Amino acid sequence: MEKKSLDKEIEILRENVIRMGSIVEKMLHQTLEALKKRNLDLALDTIKKDDLVDKYYWNIENNCINLLAQYQPIAKDLRIIASTIKIIKDLERIGDYSVDIAKFSSNLLENFFKLPWKDIFLLGELTENMIREVIRIYFKPELNFLEELSSKYKEINSKYQEILYYMIYEIQKNPKNTQEIIQLIMISRYLERIADHITNIIEIIYYMETGEKKELHG
Repeated sequence: MEKKSLDKEIEILRENVIRMGSIVEKMLHQTLEALKKRNLDLALDTIKKDDLVDKYYWNIENNCINLLAQYQPIAKDLRIIASTIKIIKDLERIGDYSVDIAKFSSNLLENFFKLPWKDIFLLGELTENMIREVIRIYFKPELNFLEELSSKYKEINSKYQEILYYMIYEIQKNPKNTQEIIQLIMISRYLERIADHITNIIEIIYYMETGEKKELHG
């Protein structure tokens, strides 16, 4: 009976992680749309969602601690609960980075000068696809797809480096735009950091399902 109760609690736990992940995914999508559409309301709404993500984080963490104390789980049940604490920390950081991008976005909307926005939007699209897929895999694990998804980080990091080099060149060429260019560099950096946190989640899912710690981050 206790095992059935724990199974139900873990099911609820996983559902809450998916809800938290979906909110974080929406935050990233909104902040990118705010840039594309030059929509300040979307940027401000992203910032407002940060409190909701924090609430999910603390509620899920407390739930994990209570389950550990109440049931003293072993084997996969223990891995799921312990891994959940790590996953929600990465999700919380992704939410924070989305908020940081939104804050920069609100400053840049009135200064939409000619820069490689296409590359930044591509970087955002690649990152957004990663978070969408990792939430899907958390819901329905596909171990054979985890390594392939993790490899997407290389493409994102490469695109970030490309943007960085170009931005540095732009600062040298147009020093009067230095402040805005630095903000664009930070946006690109935050997207790269989000992708890095997603690869952390991928490795945690792999451990959660197999009990094996494997570095998939390439």
